[in-house]
Amino acid sequence: MLSGIIAIIGRPNVGKSTLFNRLTKTDQAIIDDRPGVTRDRIYGNVSCVLDEDQSYIAVDTGGFETKDHYFQPFKDNIVWQQTQQAIAEADVVLMVFDGKAGLHPHDKELMQMATRLDKPVVYLVNKVDGKEQLSQTFEFYELGIENLLSCSAAHNRGIWEVSEALENQLKQVCKPSKENRNEQTTKLALIGRPNAGKSSILNRICGEERSLVSDVAGTTRDAINANVNFNQRTYEILDTAGIRRKTKISDKVESLSVVRSLRAIEDADVVVLVITADEGISDQDARLASLAINRCKPLLIVVNKWDLYPDKSTNSAKEFELDLKLKLADTAYVPVLFTSCTKNQRVSKILQKAEELALNYHKRASTAKVNEVIQKAVREHTPALMRTTNKKVKFYFATQVKTAPPTFVIKCNVADQIQESYKRYLQKRLRRDLGFQQIPLKILYRGKDEERKEDNS
Repeated sequence: MLSGIIAIIGRPNVGKSTLFNRLTKTDQAIIDDRPGVTRDRIYGNVSCVLDEDQSYIAVDTGGFETKDHYFQPFKDNIVWQQTQQAIAEADVVLMVFDGKAGLHPHDKELMQMATRLDKPVVYLVNKVDGKEQLSQTFEFYELGIENLLSCSAAHNRGIWEVSEALENQLKQVCKPSKENRNEQTTKLALIGRPNAGKSSILNRICGEERSLVSDVAGTTRDAINANVNFNQRTYEILDTAGIRRKTKISDKVESLSVVRSLRAIEDADVVVLVITADEGISDQDARLASLAINRCKPLLIVVNKWDLYPDKSTNSAKEFELDLKLKLADTAYVPVLFTSCTKNQRVSKILQKAEELALNYHKRASTAKVNEVIQKAVREHTPALMRTTNKKVKFYFATQVKTAPPTFVIKCNVADQIQESYKRYLQKRLRRDLGFQQIPLKILYRGKDEERKEDNS
């Protein structure tokens, strides 16, 4: 890996996010015709075109805005503050202009800023859809630029030349580094309703203002990722956009944000549901918890803003947790953590608990131990008689066939007549006696009829 960072900057709506998605070959950044959609720094890995074994990091940023050209709902220009951080950590800056809109006064301001940077700057005119539009780039030479590139990120024109120029600049300022690409990274997804404090938690864990934080609900739009090392393990933490009920979503950008948040749940090794102590758990929070559990993802519930909980006493946390689990059916095993980002209370324990859940999620139990637990469970509580034949269900053999999630196959005489209550009982016993505390298990029951069908096929 080149271990270099490219910061993509420019005015709003010049095509920075489209270019970022084109370079990273993903749809990570949300794209919309409205200006000011991108707010946070979005990081992505880019494979080099000159050397397939090398790669670098690209950073998509929010647009440069001023008081007379402002699209954000925030009092302070915190979006540009994020962009300035991206510029500070970048090895090379890619400044993008809008070929269709032409030269703008803000382009001149950005150009003046770029001349003061002590790092290479690559200048690019985007939205040049063909050779006949090349004349659109001529007016940008007024800025005093000698080497001016042009491309159309939307139509994938000139991207190879842009990549080549970026890589040549990186090679001059960065040395190739050997990186272990097989290093396993634990993915942690922060989910919840808007304004629950997910971004504040990410910033506390990272020790920097990695994600925008404001009182405006829905500040986070893109899924923001950050890598953190903890106990010699790498964690990729994804701060997702707040998820509201479908009936309350009317905006296209918010809808795309929710889709990416749901995708983060699918990709995560551990899901962290953030709720607030002053509001408690809502129906939407319960749906999000069920979404993670139904996908057999380890779930950690973080009760944030615990400092705002009224009339706290010694047993307040226990009472809150008990009430919480009464509202969430069949989730008594899910751990609950009480935090306060403003007071920096117990935020560091989130990674400790996530590490414990991740290790159990990839744990494997021996077949002998699994059968021992099943036999003991059946002796202590025998299943009810089958209604059709008035016979008992017999369990022959059990084994763990997979990890992440821990998956067990239990062979019996008749699988489809086992009562759901008894299935829940066996699952609790396996979880408790095999050391899979606080982890969802996937159990598959196979009867004799199913085995005969497999043999005949």
